[in-house]
Amino acid sequence: MKLFSVIIPVYNTEKYLRECLESVRKQSFSDFEAILVDDGSWDKSPAICDEYEKKDNRFKCIHICNGGLANARNTGMHYSKGKYVCFVDSDDFIDKDMIERLYSVLNKHDADMSMVKYLEVTTDDTIKQEKEQEIVYAGKQVEYAFLNLKVDSVCVGLYRRDLIGDLRFIEGKTSEDIPFNFLIFQKAKKFVYIPEKRYYYYYNPKSISNGKLDANMLNYLEFRKEIYKYYSEKSDKQLRQMSSALYARAAMGLQARMALYGLDSELNEIQCVREFKKVFSENKTAFFLEKTIPLSRKITAIVVFYFYGLVRILRKKI
Repeated sequence: MKLFSVIIPVYNTEKYLRECLESVRKQSFSDFEAILVDDGSWDKSPAICDEYEKKDNRFKCIHICNGGLANARNTGMHYSKGKYVCFVDSDDFIDKDMIERLYSVLNKHDADMSMVKYLEVTTDDTIKQEKEQEIVYAGKQVEYAFLNLKVDSVCVGLYRRDLIGDLRFIEGKTSEDIPFNFLIFQKAKKFVYIPEKRYYYYYNPKSISNGKLDANMLNYLEFRKEIYKYYSEKSDKQLRQMSSALYARAAMGLQARMALYGLDSELNEIQCVREFKKVFSENKTAFFLEKTIPLSRKITAIVVFYFYGLVRILRKKI
């Protein structure tokens, strides 16, 4: 049995897939299995997955009908056997020491999970790595860390399998990492955070220029609402304020996307503006008081909520 399971869902990422798989194959800590879940790809990705399965017995490829990212991850977890589990998206890549670094601090502090930071890169970037002191959160501080660090992605973490247990990703919705991590952080007794950028994803200008608001993106706001509702019923004032601030920040992010890039025809702009503004208005005090939210985000909120019409007009003229 391998110590680590690296679960890699794959869907039409032939351009980046080899770099991703090589970054996993060349890990300094070699005691792992890599579960490649081809989610019905129609490009050369399935062939690349089969190629790696043949040349490295640590790689196992599973071909399934397209069911989405959550289903692919759940399938990978079903077939994985490692004591520890981590996730890598197939158009990203990881530092050669990422797994070893995550495991070393997790084992050192007898923690349930550990996480690093991610970095957006371009093909021309030279990545410099500096070692930082890890931060240990225990007991109630684990929940504070989940909100303070705005933990969204599962790809930056290493999880004990027994911590995950029967928990699986919600299928049929985007932003599925958020409820997964929310429940994980509820269960964890100790968490180690390493402020080092060891997970890398490529800057994609195409997604920025075609970044219209669509219905799937509303899942993010819904999940933030559920987290806010959970903490609003708790006695801890700090947790209530942080969850309220993140709920407002989610509404601000969607409003900003809509103002800058527009929205799909399936959505009603007036309804979206009303919903986002209502959420922000009810939670803006916590948003502006929250120290972990950058000043730039607070200025953005003022612009997109109080001058939305102007931004919309400028966007159409550009």
